[in-house]
This record gives sequence, structure tokens and C-alpha cells, in this order.
Amino acid sequence: MERVRGKTGFYLSIPFERHEEGIDFIVRNGFQLEIRMTKVDHMMSLGREDLGRIRERIDGFGLSVFTHGPFFGLDVASLDRNISEYSTRCISHGLDVTRALGGKVMVMHTGYLPLFSRGGKKHWFRNWAERMPAIVGKAGECGVRLALENTWDDEPEVLLRLADLAGGDKIGFCLDVGHVNVFSKLPLERWWDALSPRAVALHIHDNDAVSDDHLVPGEGTFDFARLGSLLRELGRPLLLDLEVDMASAVESRKRLEGYFAGGGE
Repeated sequence: MERVRGKTGFYLSIPFERHEEGIDFIVRNGFQLEIRMTKVDHMMSLGREDLGRIRERIDGFGLSVFTHGPFFGLDVASLDRNISEYSTRCISHGLDVTRALGGKVMVMHTGYLPLFSRGGKKHWFRNWAERMPAIVGKAGECGVRLALENTWDDEPEVLLRLADLAGGDKIGFCLDVGHVNVFSKLPLERWWDALSPRAVALHIHDNDAVSDDHLVPGEGTFDFARLGSLLRELGRPLLLDLEVDMASAVESRKRLEGYFAGGGE
């Protein structure tokens, strides 16, 4: 098996159910791999031998891999215990899959909704504090670091609180810049100052600040040149993951290389 040539520092997020064509695309175009566990039923259907074969391809091509844990409809801290228990099983299985694939980081959505009532938030945070330490413990057993991702969050302090309640410094962050652009009114610098000391990954895509459309960088309103400056100032590498479709990936990388080099498009 020929190892991937011309690898760059950019990862590309690939739906797990499309891993075969996704890995082929990544190898041809010099990306690294983020496996996105979009469909829980697909993830659950894969046995040890299936995962072993996928791991062999990843290792054979010399790819670096991390994962995006299952997320659609999941909420560990849900006020409905049935939803919470199902969510916990899915995320725990995602950690097993991450270990089987050789990943050391799994991105996780929190399920937090800023529009909760005050009473709803009180119960939700209590549930999070009670239920998340077991998941963090499972992550440690798997040799995987959880990275909490901002989704609908309107301020970064929520993620800091959730990390502290669940496991403190054992938990890192995945800063999704597209989500900052569309779901928060705060400047990027506020998010960066709060999360970058413990950030392990970035999810990178663009939008018009109205709809989370995962556009090619430069087709929306996010300031990627400023992000490039912040990355240079940080002085350490992060997992830079493109969350665009495969058809847009090469053009997205080209634009980002320009922004991050300080030269715009």
C-alpha cells in the first residue's frame, strides 16, 4: 500500500459511512483524516474486524486520524433519562471506535442550549456534572482526549464551566469558527483568549452569519486572515480540520493557505 504523498497540516472531515471513498480522496489530495460519526446505526454496525480493516488502511497510508464523536440528537445531560442513557452509550462507543482506529482525540458536542430557562439550565448543569465524569474516565481508559466543541453556544465561558464540571484539564476544546460566526455575537478574540490555552483542534468553514452552511472559506463573512494571525501568535500546532464537502476541500485548503500565510486569498 502506497503511503500518502504531499501531506499538509490540514485534516478533512469525512462521514464514517463514506470512509472508503473518503480515505481514497484524502490520500490522493494530501489531507489528514477526521472521521465524523454522523450515523450512529452505521457506527454501531461495525464489528472489531471491520474496524481492524479500516485501521489497516489508515496505518498503511501513513495517515494521522482523530474523530468527531456521534452528535445528532444526543444530550448526555438531558432532563429525559432515556435520552441521556442512550447518548452516553453512543458517546462511549464512539470512544471505543476512536481507540480502535488509532485516534487520540475525539471531538464532542455538549448538547447545551443557551435558550434554556433558568430552571432548565440549573437541572441541565447538575445532570452534566453527575454524568460526564464517567465518560471522561472512559476516555482516559481508551487513551483518548475529549475536545468539547462550541455549537449553539453564545459565549465561551459556558464551555469552560462544562469542562471544569466534567474533568478539568483532562478535557480540551475544539473551536468551531463557523459556529462562532453564526451563533455568537462576540468577537473571535474573546473566544480565542478563553479557549486557545486548552484548544486541541479547529473546525474550519464559513457562513453568512445567518445560516450554518459550511461554505468554502471566503464565501461567507468570517475573518480568516485574523484567524491566521492568531494561529501564528499561538506558536503551537492545532488539528486544523476542514468541515466542507470533498468537492470543495482542495479549493478551501488553497484559500486557507493564503489567509494563514498572511496573504489573503
